[in-house]
Order: sequence, then structure tokens, then C-alpha cells
Amino acid sequence: MSIIFIVLFLSCISSTSSTENYEVTLLKIKKQLGDPGVLSSWVEGFDFCHASDPQHVGISCYPTTGRVTFFGLYDLDISAPFPDAICDLTELEDLVLYNITGLYGPIPSCITKLFDLYEIEIIGTSLFGSVPSFMNQTNLKSILLRGNHLSGTIPPSLSTLPMLTVLDLSSNYLNGTIPSSLSTLQNLSNLDLSSNYLTGTIPSELVHGWANSLNLSNNRLTGELPRCGWDVDFWLIDKIFQKTSTTQNLSHNKIHGKIPDSFASSHFYDLDLSFNKLCGEIPQGGNLWEFNAAAFANNTCLCGYPLPPCSPSATAPAPAPILEASDLDSSP
Repeated sequence: MSIIFIVLFLSCISSTSSTENYEVTLLKIKKQLGDPGVLSSWVEGFDFCHASDPQHVGISCYPTTGRVTFFGLYDLDISAPFPDAICDLTELEDLVLYNITGLYGPIPSCITKLFDLYEIEIIGTSLFGSVPSFMNQTNLKSILLRGNHLSGTIPPSLSTLPMLTVLDLSSNYLNGTIPSSLSTLQNLSNLDLSSNYLTGTIPSELVHGWANSLNLSNNRLTGELPRCGWDVDFWLIDKIFQKTSTTQNLSHNKIHGKIPDSFASSHFYDLDLSFNKLCGEIPQGGNLWEFNAAAFANNTCLCGYPLPPCSPSATAPAPAPILEASDLDSSP
């Protein structure tokens, strides 16, 4: 009986110690954020594990240890750098920082030491600098870093995350090419790299990758043919699109050439090839007839339903136009 009592007593001490440690960490986060009024209730002795405010704060803890597993802040009116004390929440599984436009500075490298993290969602901030490598964080399933001021290239190390299903780096200032190593992410079902400054072609290694949703719109994607001029390897996109119930958005790029005939035998949940430099007749068949003209609008010389009919000369493949300097320098 005495042994059981001692074990329970030590367990209570451990739980209390953990709770006190995380209280210190959360108070430090509050201070690093500039002590915003919305967190005025965060004081010593406050029950942080039940501090959720649907409008601004979300915190969840392990019931037995009091250790924080979920930390979320929303719509805060602050001006402060990223609070690196978040990295002291060592058992954090889910981090959300949403629509905090006054949050600035780089995402600290210590975030990559949170090995229990399975979802990170940082959306609508002024954070800048590079995308963290997230190397060895093998539990990560979802990385959403859209709508920030991140720059630089996409880290190839993201391909070391075997559980990753969602990768959203859209609406940033990323440049360079799409890493071919992303093709190793066999569980990735949703990739959104739209509204960046990415260049080059879709890597040929990606033909086995995407399952449900691919959004590469509003970039500078193109490709070089083994002749003068620029074009995209459309045979590759043809293979990528041989999926069922897919969403594909390649709009607002500089893609040339003809839409592959096999599009007529593919099924798309959604499709957008507008604002490119495509030519020739739109393949007829499959469910392509379900899409209106907006999905194919503002290309160089596309024709056929749902666009106006083709003239006899329009059905012949058009040579890829040479890109001018103005094409390369313009915003996506």
C-alpha cells in the first residue's frame, strides 16, 4: 500500500512540475508578443489548459501531465517577432498562427526541434525569411505556410517527411524550381505552390506523385525545348493528369504547346489552364465539356468547345514563341 501511495505521490509532483514549467513558457510567449490585451488573463496560477477563446486563443493539454499539445493564436492585433518561446513547448503536436499581420521576422530554426509536431499552420502573417527545412520531423502530416512573406527556394529536405499529406506554400515570394525530390512523398495528396515566383518545368519525377490536388498557378513556369524558344513538356503533364477526380490549376504561367488528347479520357473535378500560351484545339470527350470557357481563356490560340470553333489552320501545332525579356521580368 505504501509503495502505491509513493508512486501516486511522485506522479502528482511530476504533473505539477510539468504544469508549472509550461506556465512559465506561456507567460514568456505572452511577454514576447508584447503583452497584448487579449492575453491579459494570462497570469501566474491561470488555468492555461482551459484558456481557449474561439476568437483569439486555443490551447489543449494532456489531461494527466498538463503539457501543451495544441497552441493556436488568431487575429491578434500586435506588432512583434515570432515568439521563439513556442519552441519550449516540447510536446507540441499542432501549431496555428492565423491572420496575425503584425507578426514579423523569420520563423526560428528551433521550430524544427519540435519532433512531436504533426501540423503547422502559419497563415496571413508578415513573417519573412526561408522556409524551415523540417528535416527529421517525421510525424509532420500538414505544412500550411501560405500568405506570408517567405522567400528563397523550396527546401528539398521536405522530401524526407514520409507522412506529409498537405504542403501549402502559396502566396509567398518563393523562387527557383520545384524540387524533383518532392516526388518521393508518396502520401502527398495536396500540393499548393501557387502565387510565387517559381520557374522552370514541372519535374519529370513528379509523374507518379499527385493524387488529388495540384495548384501551380500564378508562377513563371515554363520549360526549354531542344530547339529555340521555350515550352513545357506537356507529355509529362499528360501523365500527371491521368488520375481520377483530380483538381489541377496551372493558370497564369507561360505554358506553351497543345493540350494532350488524353485529357479527353481523364476525369477532372476541377481544371484551370487559363492565362497561358497554349495553342490548338481543345480535346473533346471525357468531362471536359463540363468546364466553361474561363478554364481555357486568355491563351495564345486555343480553340474548340467551349471556346470558338477552330479554323483549319488553327488545328496544326503552333511553334513555341520565344520569350522576351519582359515575360521573364513581369510579376506572376
